[in-house]
Amino acid sequence: MLLLGLAALASLVLATSTHARPPARPAHALRVPHGPFGAAMLRELNRVRARHRLPKVRVDGRMSREAHAHSRDMARGRYFAHGPWSGRVARAAGRAHRVGEVLGWLTHASPRREASQIVHAWLRSPTHRHVLLDGGFRRIGIGRVTGAFASTHAAIYTVDFASAR
Repeated sequence: MLLLGLAALASLVLATSTHARPPARPAHALRVPHGPFGAAMLRELNRVRARHRLPKVRVDGRMSREAHAHSRDMARGRYFAHGPWSGRVARAAGRAHRVGEVLGWLTHASPRREASQIVHAWLRSPTHRHVLLDGGFRRIGIGRVTGAFASTHAAIYTVDFASAR
């Protein structure tokens, strides 16, 4: 049985620091988080975006750490909500003009098809689809945590989006 929970939001947000240079990122910050799942999620998102003639997104390490922290917080707190997402995502994104976020959770996901399952579920939801197919987004943060959630074992996802700097 596949259970799915979804939530999505997108907004125009001015970054808090429009004149300061973002801190230099170490080389390891550009690694795709969450191993094979993170790489599969990035591939699936870019495959879908390419079908719609949209630019690729790239992983941002700082945004991924924040997305992961939000997924972990939802799992620990046993809730499923964005909370004050726009400020959280904007701070992690640095000098972004636009940010967005999609959330989801799956139970009994197929390990080899997990990224595909959640992306295709998001595409069936108009609000999620709007975020995934926003051509202004160029960077993403990927968060994923597994554990007890909603009375079952589940994977909880947060994917944050931001415009180019």
